[in-house]
Amino acid sequence: MNLRFLGLVVLIAFVSFMTWCGYDYGYNQAKGQQIQSYQEKIVQLTTQADAALKRERAVNVKLVELEASYLDKQKEIQDNANHTINEYRASNLSLRDSLKSKQCPAVLSAVASTTSSGDAETTGGLLDTDVEFLIRQAARADEVTEQLEAAQQLIKQDRELCNGQG
Repeated sequence: MNLRFLGLVVLIAFVSFMTWCGYDYGYNQAKGQQIQSYQEKIVQLTTQADAALKRERAVNVKLVELEASYLDKQKEIQDNANHTINEYRASNLSLRDSLKSKQCPAVLSAVASTTSSGDAETTGGLLDTDVEFLIRQAARADEVTEQLEAAQQLIKQDRELCNGQG
């Protein structure tokens, strides 16, 4: 009886050992596959992150160029406005006749017939302050145009970055 019991214990131990070996083998295989899957995913994500970083750096370079261009244009607009005003003040610049304000012909004839002096026959013109104001307003309009163009370019750059096209 002892021999049968000992054989049964050995058989149970052998079956348990084989079951454990099978389980351990399957577990290690699954664990190895999972680790390999994670490593592949890490490589893929690293590649995507590198590509996104390159796109972002390229966009940042473009944004720096855009900002420098915008600031140069703003300075040029201000310089042009100041130069135009200085030229006007120095009487080196005159407005075309079509831009000068004139009195209405109907008013001119009515006033000329009732006025003894020749004041009504002279045409009016813009005051110096009006000319400076108009030049500065034109410069502001140019600045706003440049701001809108820069904003459009920023939006375009942002869309390219977000869509992964940059």
